[in-house]
Amino acid sequence: MPTLKLRRSLVPLVLIASAAAVAPSAAMADDEPYFSLSANASLVSEYRFRGLSLSEKDPAIQGGFDVSTKDGFYIGAWGSSIEGYGTDTGGLSELELDIYAGYATEIGAGLTADIGVLAYTYPGSDGTHYVEAYGSISGNFAELVDWKLGAAYVWGGQANLTNQDNIYVYLDAGVPIKDTPITATGHIAYEDGAFGDGKWDWNLGLEYAFEQYSVSVQYVDTNVDGIGAAAAVFGLHASF
Repeated sequence: MPTLKLRRSLVPLVLIASAAAVAPSAAMADDEPYFSLSANASLVSEYRFRGLSLSEKDPAIQGGFDVSTKDGFYIGAWGSSIEGYGTDTGGLSELELDIYAGYATEIGAGLTADIGVLAYTYPGSDGTHYVEAYGSISGNFAELVDWKLGAAYVWGGQANLTNQDNIYVYLDAGVPIKDTPITATGHIAYEDGAFGDGKWDWNLGLEYAFEQYSVSVQYVDTNVDGIGAAAAVFGLHASF
């Protein structure tokens, strides 16, 4: 369940906004290979998905890969260790495996649109898999703030969701600190339906990037007690 995340695992917010701001020249497009492959790996102090700890506040190992085309289409997979997710009758899974496909393109005025579908699977647990549709618009404000506004929708009737659907709406922001490799990040989101009854989640953080590596720290909180209680989450990340 990647956040925008920083997709997870999807493409990082700052990179999306930067890419939207600079269109490649025709010569560059001709030289670009049609397919490209990227991968990522992370070690985090706990796995927070939309503000909730799916690792029961224990550390998690995460990683994934993406195959994309220069036309904007992409497919990928991302996984994370989790803590016993599932039902007593269907078994418990120690792994979340997400498989997704989508299309991202510049739409003018420095904006990038991204749409796709994502399947959440939990190997070893029956009746817990489901599919989500997502979409977002990202850009840059005044050459100061990279932002992303998005939504995700799960329709009812899947797995253990009965007939209840779910909607998640979020706003992410990233502010590069001038003349440093540090970016300040922020996120706020609202969820309602099968996974949240009027749930809010938010976070503030800092990310230090060097070459293909980064270190992050976030303050994460929700209006849900227990696994949604406030916490500081640390991460080590690498992209290839």
